[in-house]
Amino acid sequence: MQLKNCPFQKSFVLLSAVVFVFLLCAVAQARVVTQIMPTLIISEEYSDNFFQSADNEQEEFITSVGLGFSLGFIERRYEVYLNYNPEYLYYKNLDNRDGLEHNASLDGAFRLTKKTNLNTNLAYTTRDEKQAGESWENSAFAALDTQLTKRTSAYISQSYTNSFDQQIRTGDYREHNVNRTAAGITNQFGEKDRMGLNFTYAFDDYNNADADEYTEYSPSAFITYWVTPLNGISSNISYEKTDFDNSTDDIDTYRGDLRYIRSFSRRLNGYVQYRHTYSEREIGDHHIYNPSVGFEWDVTEDSGINLGVGILFSQWDESSGNEDETDPFLELDAYKVFNFSPRGSFSLTASSGYGEYNEDAASLGYSIYYQAGAQLNYQLLKRMSSNVFASYQRDEYSETLVDRTDNTITVGAGLSWLARKWLRFNLTVSRDDFSTDGDQRGDYTENTAFLSVSLIPAQPVRLKSDPTRQDLQDTLFR
Repeated sequence: MQLKNCPFQKSFVLLSAVVFVFLLCAVAQARVVTQIMPTLIISEEYSDNFFQSADNEQEEFITSVGLGFSLGFIERRYEVYLNYNPEYLYYKNLDNRDGLEHNASLDGAFRLTKKTNLNTNLAYTTRDEKQAGESWENSAFAALDTQLTKRTSAYISQSYTNSFDQQIRTGDYREHNVNRTAAGITNQFGEKDRMGLNFTYAFDDYNNADADEYTEYSPSAFITYWVTPLNGISSNISYEKTDFDNSTDDIDTYRGDLRYIRSFSRRLNGYVQYRHTYSEREIGDHHIYNPSVGFEWDVTEDSGINLGVGILFSQWDESSGNEDETDPFLELDAYKVFNFSPRGSFSLTASSGYGEYNEDAASLGYSIYYQAGAQLNYQLLKRMSSNVFASYQRDEYSETLVDRTDNTITVGAGLSWLARKWLRFNLTVSRDDFSTDGDQRGDYTENTAFLSVSLIPAQPVRLKSDPTRQDLQDTLFR
């Protein structure tokens, strides 16, 4: 089956029709709570470098007026929410872009059986103009998880996006389609002992031929086994086949790691790890040797801090034209919310990694990345809250013909005032500073401000009301 040619809009309409029929059936049932919530949002957005350019710093003010509604159906075994928010945009300088946009989303959480859950999301916008400075995305997502036996669980997920956004490699705005299909099974054969298999299929397909297009297949397996209550081992192995649509430099990558774990408490472990990556490429094979030592602090199932230090020994075939390198490497995977008082909290997220390519800039080759960010929230008054946030991203593309490093620093602050239960004011200001030593893209600095007034009669119920790591990263890394 060729997934690359599946039209998103047809899939969206079909799935929407199925869910609409479900909703009609749901309304006819008893014990269904129905809620409808009208909304009015007026906003003003300012940018002093709308095109994020080094030599074309276009100032722009955008006024938006949106009148919409949310419709929810809540029952013991499912929740479904439909949001429709049309808005009219007024541009001060680029007035040829003025117009009405329609934005719709559909979220659902279904408990199909006692042991099987389905979560879905659809989002669609009519903003299909392909112009620099503008970004839009249509998306579809579905995830099914089930408990096969007392100790065995499985999942399958599918995500698809059709988007128009700024390309990392060149800074140009391009339209492309990203698909990711994943499936896996996990067996819990002890209190902390687990093993499982996973498989991923993904592609990035541009509307016009582009060097960043690729297709990827990746099976993998993992195991964690505690030999004694204080001593354990874990291991991961994977194979990844990456085909570049507009290049003959396809990649076959084999990865494996082995970690010795020492438990110091119920939530704190230390580890010593060795990771090896071997890639077969037309330009020459590549070995990466990565010993490291560190600790992992598991706070909850989805939050904790993993911090390690190690060395990357990168060894290339002479025919590749790339030079061998030895570099220190900081191993990061952290997400934690610190509630330091009834009024305040501090959120932290950080990660690092390396591989034969960056999924957002595949043609730039082998890369190392670091990203870290934090946000401080504080309740100033009963109805007024504030936040301050900052983030740093670094991408190193180390192959000799590329030899490029990108750095992005973002800082900002926000203020929210709930004047009435139905009236909210929000103000956010931020500054983005991007620098690169590559010759395909220039540096830029952008200062932005966003002010909105929201009129909502009451606060509607929403799926996943608690902030997630992805919510935080969407705010910090742009």
